[in-house]
Amino acid sequence: MAQHKTLKISSLLIASAFSTLSYGAGFAIMEQSVTGLGHAFAGSAAVAEDASTIFFNPAGLTYLTHSQVAQGLNFILPKSEFNNEGSTINPTLPDPLALTGGEGDAGSLAIVPNLYYAHRLNNDVVLGIGVNAPFGLVTEYDDDWIGRYHAIRSDMMTVNINPSIGIKATERLSVGFGINLQYIDLELTQAVDFGAACVAAGAACAQPQQHDGKAKLTADDWSWGFNLGLIFQATDATRFALAYRSKVSHHLTGEGKFRIPSNPSVQAVAAGGNFVDAAISGDVTLPESASFAIHHQINDKWAVLADVSWTRWERFQELAIFSPNPTNKLNGIKEENWSNNMRYGIGLSYDHNDRWTFRGGIAYDESPILDEYRTPRIPGEDRKWLAIGTSYQYSDHITIDAAYTHIFVSDPSINDHTDQGYILSGDYDTSVDILGVQMRWLFL
Repeated sequence: MAQHKTLKISSLLIASAFSTLSYGAGFAIMEQSVTGLGHAFAGSAAVAEDASTIFFNPAGLTYLTHSQVAQGLNFILPKSEFNNEGSTINPTLPDPLALTGGEGDAGSLAIVPNLYYAHRLNNDVVLGIGVNAPFGLVTEYDDDWIGRYHAIRSDMMTVNINPSIGIKATERLSVGFGINLQYIDLELTQAVDFGAACVAAGAACAQPQQHDGKAKLTADDWSWGFNLGLIFQATDATRFALAYRSKVSHHLTGEGKFRIPSNPSVQAVAAGGNFVDAAISGDVTLPESASFAIHHQINDKWAVLADVSWTRWERFQELAIFSPNPTNKLNGIKEENWSNNMRYGIGLSYDHNDRWTFRGGIAYDESPILDEYRTPRIPGEDRKWLAIGTSYQYSDHITIDAAYTHIFVSDPSINDHTDQGYILSGDYDTSVDILGVQMRWLFL
């Protein structure tokens, strides 16, 4: 019985894979537009200020007066410092019961690019294509941190190719549609306590935390979804928008590998316990989302923006991972039990003159993660956004955009239990800083 409890690692590694620390709630990446970043993405489905509307609402393409390219870079620096409060190894194992190691910071600088091109065919039809990363990013701890048996590195990347069309259906109604061709790539690592496995096997190498190895999983997949939207120009000053992005279902395939210490007794225990390299597979559904937004032009200088958005995170209830051998330690299921979440934003835009535009905004982003299911791969909680931004029209063809956002994250607590009986207990000091720069080129 003890042998079965030792190192059933797959659920911890893969199921938490999609819990990488990201910068919208859950593991969504909001940073798809630098102009949008400047007002905390408030009202993004209705703003239609540049070609990044391809992501937020393709109907907004009809509001662009000229064909254009928009290319942006977002520099995202999270802080996620863990404070230990009595983390322990499996209490059935010999003393010492306390986990050893440093407390760790999961934050890692990420650079998120995006690229959009909009081409006006005529007065009523505009085509577009966007390339972006709607989900992912990275958490990474030191190899010897106190929670190394729970997680070390979680690196998930998505690349989304989004051809779109916007059509002016009537004088006041615009509609849009896009296809999303999406690639996902995953790498996960964590430490494996082969000393504890020796205890379970009654081997001579029975020294918990003294014979650490590592497990590494990699997997990828291509899949597709769609997005659509509409914008209704209720008055000359006010427009309302609805936007929807579909789910994208992925079937990931790849391989799992173990790095096993050179000690012969440890290697024998690992082989006997089915800690064996193998092919792996698993399914994940990246959730659908919907947004209702308003853009109101107060006067020729000021505009107010607002939105409310919903994401169906309840799709992330569990993730099962399989290898061809059902007894391999790469097999397992991890419960996640996430819930749907809401996001609320309000922002302002000020056209100072023909050259300069200034923006600001705030937003509140609910976390879909229940306290009892929080893991060190995503020490996430509710988020409050505070953003500022500006645009400078350098010439008739070129506009430069810049924005800065600070995200205040409610301090998340954690009490994560692994299948091996390890308990990571404590809380995090967490925040995120984001700097975005973008260049827009208009084809006049």
